[in-house]
Amino acid sequence: MLYKSFKYDTTEFPFKEVVRDIMDVGNLEQAHKDFKFPHKLETMKDQNTILHDRFYKAMREPDFSQLYNKFIIEFISKMFDESVLFQKFPSFRVHQPDNVAVGEFHRDSDFGHDTHEVNFWLPFTDAYETNTVWIEDPITKKIEAMEVEYGNVARFDGANLNHGNKTNKTGKTRMSIDFRIFARRYYKSDIQEAKETITQKKKLIIGDYWAEI
Repeated sequence: MLYKSFKYDTTEFPFKEVVRDIMDVGNLEQAHKDFKFPHKLETMKDQNTILHDRFYKAMREPDFSQLYNKFIIEFISKMFDESVLFQKFPSFRVHQPDNVAVGEFHRDSDFGHDTHEVNFWLPFTDAYETNTVWIEDPITKKIEAMEVEYGNVARFDGANLNHGNKTNKTGKTRMSIDFRIFARRYYKSDIQEAKETITQKKKLIIGDYWAEI
């Protein structure tokens, strides 16, 4: 199985409502009607939109940061029986109709991420068909859609499996975050110090990219 989905309590972790307030829209799936991207998103430029700017500014405020940290500590970390690090600030994605959310299919390890990292993907809207993430089976080379409804978070091996998206033909916007978990035993400060993210140029070290629970 290329991914596994886990259901969480949306009353305890009301991500959709918080993000809806951040975006100042009534319906996240129709956000493109108010904020239509003028061009197709490309690699290295798929984080440079008004909606990304709005989210990344707001995610440091208590409404979102406390919710995210609580979700990591009380839900995600319980899946591991060892000490782990988590991505301090999640990556935000917007998949508008007739557009993409990321510029190309890729493996995270191609961009400096450790092969032991575990990816989690949390949509704020139902994700299906062409507005979702697709993963390539390493044996058959066929790609499989991650069908994930709001209220679920998906776990997958993004460091080693090729993944990406298709042009969205559903007529609805998908918004989501993704983040990584890294077993503490694999963390080597000297190796991590030499790596950084390609878009925000964050060092892959504790305190900058990673946070401790």
